[in-house]
Amino acid sequence: MSSITESFSSGVGFQYSAVASMFISSSLFYFFIAHLLPVNIVGSISLLYAIMNIMAVVFVFGLSNGIQHYISYHLVRENHQAIMKLMKQTIVFAVLLALSAFIFMYIASPEIASLFFHSTVYILSVKLIGIAIAGSVMINIFGSMLLGLNQYKKYSIIYIFINIFTYFFPLSMLFLTGKSVFLIAGLGAINILSAISFFVFVYRAYSRLGNLTRNAPREPYRNLIYYSVPLFLSSIMGTSATYIDRIVVSYFINLSYLGIYNFALIIASAATFLVVPVSNLLIPKLSTFFSLDNKDGFRSSIRILLNIVSLIYVPAALGIAALSRIILYEFAGSAYTVAYIPLMIIMFITSFFIGTVVLSSGISSIRKTKIFVYSSGLSLSSNIVLSVLLIPAFNIIGAAIAYSSMNAVNFAIVYHYARKFGVNNYDVPRIIKIWLSSLIMFGAVFIIQGMFPYSMLNIFLYIILGAGIYLLEIKAFHLISSSEMDYILSVIPDRFSTIKYILRNLEYSEHKGRYDRLFRFIK
Repeated sequence: MSSITESFSSGVGFQYSAVASMFISSSLFYFFIAHLLPVNIVGSISLLYAIMNIMAVVFVFGLSNGIQHYISYHLVRENHQAIMKLMKQTIVFAVLLALSAFIFMYIASPEIASLFFHSTVYILSVKLIGIAIAGSVMINIFGSMLLGLNQYKKYSIIYIFINIFTYFFPLSMLFLTGKSVFLIAGLGAINILSAISFFVFVYRAYSRLGNLTRNAPREPYRNLIYYSVPLFLSSIMGTSATYIDRIVVSYFINLSYLGIYNFALIIASAATFLVVPVSNLLIPKLSTFFSLDNKDGFRSSIRILLNIVSLIYVPAALGIAALSRIILYEFAGSAYTVAYIPLMIIMFITSFFIGTVVLSSGISSIRKTKIFVYSSGLSLSSNIVLSVLLIPAFNIIGAAIAYSSMNAVNFAIVYHYARKFGVNNYDVPRIIKIWLSSLIMFGAVFIIQGMFPYSMLNIFLYIILGAGIYLLEIKAFHLISSSEMDYILSVIPDRFSTIKYILRNLEYSEHKGRYDRLFRFIK
């Protein structure tokens, strides 16, 4: 296991910093607009961001996944000439796809504004979001090139600055002008500048490869396209499934309810930033194992990461669920507290199926990408059907159920094929123990937070309380092994020596007895 921890350590640390910056920036962004703008305007901004995310996936054409995999694959073989050829062709495609995205949004803006915003006032905003989509397409593709080249530190540092400016520059435009349309214009401008920044670093990496070039087999670009097309289709369906409930809320109810519901989703993403970096790093690392035909390394990495993802995500998600009402009240205002039940529903259901992150990356690394067409298609169908059936009757509670259903459907399909192809490597007894421990923590925090007034200070104290309970359970119930603790400690900077010391004392040795008496029945 030590080889796994060493290979991931530096990349995960910077990836967590990048994703944490995105979460913090987006949370502050929505915090400010929730207090500065009416709920219906917040809803319109949320809908524009949803459209941007969906259309960006459409026009990326799956190339971000394909180029990341094939660069990693050829890098371990030192086929630098093949990498350069792939990069050159993909850069051209990225620019063409970005231009196509802007042109499409410009032409379709009147229809989009009328259908989803129920007003032609938003035509200009839709046109401006087309600029942001074009920039996002290039950011995704250029960023994937850096990840494929194992440039994790560089990628993450760039992404940290991009995340900060992506939210605070548009927000500053809103402060200066007082008009929400300038917020969208600022988003478009910063996305284009960010894409240019990524391109500069990609070009430098390309130039360095030129000095190392040797004669080697070239990868036909059609192979990358064949690999990317299933991911392209699944990404469209998967992203649409993620946002379709918001669009249905806007279509059947109004933008005000969308603004309230979207804020619940923003808070739900608080736990997601803990596991997203793992997914970003898994594809190139597992592609390396696949390239070297290292089956033991592949399966070992799957097992250790399934345990770590559950160990981190489940208690974080259930902690958010326990504090859902007070968090919504303090961060958004009393008008948004009606979303606390939808937030709890989402946090519990997504926690059950968080292993999909690891299993999906494993399947991608062995080039069985057609599976994602099935999983994403069925997830989209589930969300559409349940959204249409439940939202008119149950409002945002129905939206939360529909949104959560796609996690269950996606997991069922991915898990089936993960078992078929030998990717699945769940440690079921450990996962059960993590869940029982997290539920104990949830119950304690939920009961205590209902006894005291709402305040930011109390939220901070409840978080400390929940973390303390869970850390004690890690020690008491032997939730983490030495190899997993080595992985976690490897991404914590040395300057936090006290934290490292505390965590080191929480681990257990697998040779000292596998399970305590309380959980012996699980064996």
